Amino acid sequence: MLKNKKIKLNSNRISRYASRFTLHLILIIGSFAMIVPFLWMIISSFKPNIDIISVNFQLFSSNWTLENYQKIFREMPILRAYLNSLFVATVATFFTVLSSSAAGYLFAKLRFWGRDALFFIVLGSIMIPAEIVIIPLYLMISKVSLVNSYTALIAPFLINAFGVFLMRQFIYGIPNENIEAARIDGASDWRIYFNIIIPLIKPCIAVVGILTFIWTYDNFLWALVVVSETKMMTLPLILGRYAMTEGGVIAGASMATTSIVVIPVLIVYAFFQRFFIKGLSMTGIKA
Repeated sequence: MLKNKKIKLNSNRISRYASRFTLHLILIIGSFAMIVPFLWMIISSFKPNIDIISVNFQLFSSNWTLENYQKIFREMPILRAYLNSLFVATVATFFTVLSSSAAGYLFAKLRFWGRDALFFIVLGSIMIPAEIVIIPLYLMISKVSLVNSYTALIAPFLINAFGVFLMRQFIYGIPNENIEAARIDGASDWRIYFNIIIPLIKPCIAVVGILTFIWTYDNFLWALVVVSETKMMTLPLILGRYAMTEGGVIAGASMATTSIVVIPVLIVYAFFQRFFIKGLSMTGIKA
């Protein structure tokens, strides 16, 4: 009898190890598949164009060069575009987090007539493709003479319906007792929002902040519509306009520019990764 139990325990342990090994193997393969193109891009940014477009694929080149980076800094307004992109993404992220958290608190904890209907309208706006509203947005921006300005680049991203949804789901899980106790002590809704809600939703703020930063930092279509002056161009526009010639894409310059473009995104994610993962998991549980 004891021998059978030991055999059963050993078989269960082997089964757990096999399942864990299989899971780790799948994750390693998936991670490798996602990392290899990124590494190839960085390595290729130090290759001559002829090696990048060669039909004989080789990961490493015998002719390493910095010409691609020298070219983009010499021929492209890369530094001005960098500042434009960082400024637009940072300001849009700040106001999106602020508006989304305030709206999330409004929909989750405050009661007023038409609250649920208004929330469903906000959810419905998520289903509308961004391309549909580009023309109306451009006409509005054009009528108030804001084309080729930071306001034009930032304004459409000040409020995000998806951010409102995430914040509402997260704040909904906060116990009402905390808020009622603050109201009994005489706290206003604004004080409750800043002193109670904001400290409790930091993981969700990280999620909305990172997603908004990436969306606005990488946005190409809207910037292409409202920007025509070189001094107002963002990095995606620089990459699309200056990394090409009449003969096609300049492979080396494209690889070098793209390698530089992803640096802020990697830095932001590296600093807020822990909050980002925690926020996603907790938002799902609280929903």
